[in-house]
Amino acid sequence: MLCHAVMFKLKDSVACDDTRVTDVMRQIERLANEIETVEKVELGWDLSRKKHSFDYATLWHFKDQSGLDYYSAHPAHLKVLEATRDIFDVQIADFEADASPSPRRMEQRETPNRKS
Repeated sequence: MLCHAVMFKLKDSVACDDTRVTDVMRQIERLANEIETVEKVELGWDLSRKKHSFDYATLWHFKDQSGLDYYSAHPAHLKVLEATRDIFDVQIADFEADASPSPRRMEQRETPNRKS
């Protein structure tokens, strides 16, 4: 499973209740139904409200890289990208969901020669 995390921070000149924000949020929510390679999406507003926090985040799940590539080039996604430019600063991270070993496996990997 390939994950695409997107974090959004409202630009200083944009208020949370700006109608453009509402419109973009609706567009983002519709992407999951418009782009067939999206396996699952999780999204929501930040709850911590810390100074260094982002305001909104999405986590998109895809079967593989080709699914993410299809999503990235899809016209509906490109429309959302254009709509967010004046509203949000955006950061992304793509990662394999199953790439991290369990804590037990990590411990074994870090100390393979440790005697009991």
